Amino acid sequence: MLLSAAGCASVSVQKFNKGVVYPPTDPASITVLPQKPSGNYTELGEITVRGANNWEQVEKIFQSKGAEMGANAVYVFSKQDEEKQYVSPDECYTYGGYYYPYQHFGWGGYHSRHYYPRGYYYCYGFQASTETVIFVSAVGIAIRSAPATQG
Repeated sequence: MLLSAAGCASVSVQKFNKGVVYPPTDPASITVLPQKPSGNYTELGEITVRGANNWEQVEKIFQSKGAEMGANAVYVFSKQDEEKQYVSPDECYTYGGYYYPYQHFGWGGYHSRHYYPRGYYYCYGFQASTETVIFVSAVGIAIRSAPATQG
């Protein structure tokens, strides 16, 4: 299994038949299909993307990793939007010293933990803020079309 990072996304690739190697294809020529196609083709491997910023990033990863395997297309096996929430603590500033994050426990004024030999700092904004972010995760199957038969 191969792991790599693309932006904030994590990517893993699992080839199905490691003994068969196809020449790489051009990523721009890879078609990303919304579902499993009908017809004659060989499944080359699975591409898993977790935590992508948007669907366009997932498609680019599918095209890039599919091309490395020699695919003509990648079909979407599964897709899921993930919602994550991040909480930001109070903001802290320094006066004549260095910054050290500290969060108040609902009261104002200075605390002995604020004072440092090189200065002191204070925090304001007694409410943490919450940010919701949507990430996209998907699994794609890289496929290679069977060559046309002459008849």
